[in-house]
Amino acid sequence: MSVQDNQTSTHTKLTALWALSESGLGGFMHALKIPFTGFFLGGFAIVIISLIAHHTQHKSKSILQATILVILIKVLVSPHSPPMAYIAVAFQGLSGMAMFKLIPNTRLAAALFGLIALMESAFQKFLVMTLIFGQSLWEALDLFVNAILKDMSFIANFSFSFWLIVLYTGIYSVWGLVIGIWAGGLPKQLYHKSDEVLFQLQNLNYTQNDLLAYKKNKHKFKLIGAFFLLLFVVSVFAMQGFGGKAIYAILRSLAAMLLIFYVLNPFLKWAIKKWANKQQHQHKQTLAQLVDLMPNFKNNLAPAFKIAQLQNKGLKVFSAFVVNLIVLSLYKNN
Repeated sequence: MSVQDNQTSTHTKLTALWALSESGLGGFMHALKIPFTGFFLGGFAIVIISLIAHHTQHKSKSILQATILVILIKVLVSPHSPPMAYIAVAFQGLSGMAMFKLIPNTRLAAALFGLIALMESAFQKFLVMTLIFGQSLWEALDLFVNAILKDMSFIANFSFSFWLIVLYTGIYSVWGLVIGIWAGGLPKQLYHKSDEVLFQLQNLNYTQNDLLAYKKNKHKFKLIGAFFLLLFVVSVFAMQGFGGKAIYAILRSLAAMLLIFYVLNPFLKWAIKKWANKQQHQHKQTLAQLVDLMPNFKNNLAPAFKIAQLQNKGLKVFSAFVVNLIVLSLYKNN
């Protein structure tokens, strides 16, 4: 097999693995009760994109192609995903493409890419909340916290919402930087661990019962969360005697939710689907190859996690799981 063929094969496998993470790995992590699923899925995308950049000569072109293919598969497999999920994937791909194009040092590019990608992920959450609930949400949060601080004889003029956003974004940014640095050194680790992981796989006994059953209540939890956030805003304004402001907060939030869920979301989904229909014909053969690979890669999830549990404890299980999954997907004869 030529070097170019080998690179193409690795690129295709990594793209399929990224597509699997967007459509199936989240469910697997929920089944294993792994917390902060979105936190880890964003990190996993950073790892895969960094590996694509390492294994291809034309980094920008390969990352862009992988991003388009992952979005197309996400449209096919998860058509009900919210538009922000597609935007997140697109941003990850485009920011990775930019970093690896502008910065010759792959490890430095991976670190900065991780920082930017997860910083955007944090900002996205606050942006959506602000669009739905408006500035009133943050004002209500500050009023509520300051009222508690005042009763406890502490400082009353404290911008809790500002520091909450700074802390949350800071945690995501640091995590992205750590993941990026780790991803930069991952190719050597994969090379050294491949024989060991494949050997352990041969002696591993597991059943499909290791994959726990789960139910998706995503939309239900979103509605419940939106209800309690809205109730929180109204309660704080009511306690402060701002009845008119509370009514305005309710009406504004309802209007924003109607606009987002019944106008903006359908329009964005229509635009994404229309774009995807045009792209599918161009990438028909590659898409078929990726879709064929994904079930085999999904079968690697349980043994990858089982092998990680045998030799690691605590948080090291999760990093070992990622290494094992990539090794099995790239080097095992599926």
